[in-house]
Amino acid sequence: MRILHLAPLWYPVATDSFGGIETYLPTLIDALAELGCEQTLLASGDSRTSAELIAVRERSIGELMQSGEAWEIGPYEHQQLTMAVALAGAFDVVHSHLGWGGFVLSGLQSVRDRTLHTLHNDITPDVVWFVRRNPLVPLTVVSNFQFERLRQAGARRCLVVPNGIALERFPFSTSPGETLAFLGRIEPAKGPDLALEAARRLGRPLVLAGVITDDDFFAARIEPALDDHVRYAGVLDHAAKCALLTNAACTLMPSRWEEPFGLVALESQACGTPVVALANGGLPEVIEPGVTGYLAAGEEGLAPLVDASLKLDRQTVRRRVGERFSAHAIATRYLSVYEQIAGR
Repeated sequence: MRILHLAPLWYPVATDSFGGIETYLPTLIDALAELGCEQTLLASGDSRTSAELIAVRERSIGELMQSGEAWEIGPYEHQQLTMAVALAGAFDVVHSHLGWGGFVLSGLQSVRDRTLHTLHNDITPDVVWFVRRNPLVPLTVVSNFQFERLRQAGARRCLVVPNGIALERFPFSTSPGETLAFLGRIEPAKGPDLALEAARRLGRPLVLAGVITDDDFFAARIEPALDDHVRYAGVLDHAAKCALLTNAACTLMPSRWEEPFGLVALESQACGTPVVALANGGLPEVIEPGVTGYLAAGEEGLAPLVDASLKLDRQTVRRRVGERFSAHAIATRYLSVYEQIAGR
């Protein structure tokens, strides 16, 4: 199978990127390569991938915006789609990871019969509106939570293919420290301030890591709380992320929004570290209460569940995530979808 992947241009595709999609794609691409797929990636030129890389721009648009070299992502994404249409004839499947930004491909006769759209992000009312009018667009989503929304909207070609994890990329320890970990964008939706409150209640140190996407929120809610017990570690590469998760007693995911999936939960569990999260969106599909972590119904329930999570067996935490979300199994499911689209 020859696959053309379209990645979001906000961040480079890499195992230590800032965004969940960009971080996940190298795992999927490597697993598909093991199944014999020949793959090309349309992404920013600073991406790191085993696929053949075709650069839309030399650097990610997020970085170009910070330096003032780019103002809006739209024109670059349109150029990416134009390039995809020109290249599509050499591929069996065009796999768009752009969300609704790539839907135009399913309206073009030359590529619509070989295009698959994976919706990694929230199913907003706008996406529901589109799917109601285009129920035959081929879609995959990463959780049953997303699927149910699209099914109710009338989607007729939608399948669930969750994200996967390559366990061998993540170290494991049965002797964690006392520190709690938060890994995610520093913004209200992800709830780093709720992680702070839980750590304070428990009297435990906390390390926060992730890109700051809301400067005002960071200045008002996070920065004043930083001290010897609460540290902001910045944006971590893969090795530093693994060190944080492996040595953490528990990872907190107090997301206020409805998480489409929750890749950080897989990464933490791969390190043997249990996860305590708010039961929002797709997180209940990723965390097994009493086995790999716990789910809180409300913010006040986070802290008590941390203590409960420390009694869980870390070897079981790691084993279960490998059983449920192995990269090989997920890639095999995608290959089956590709074969259906290509008529094989």
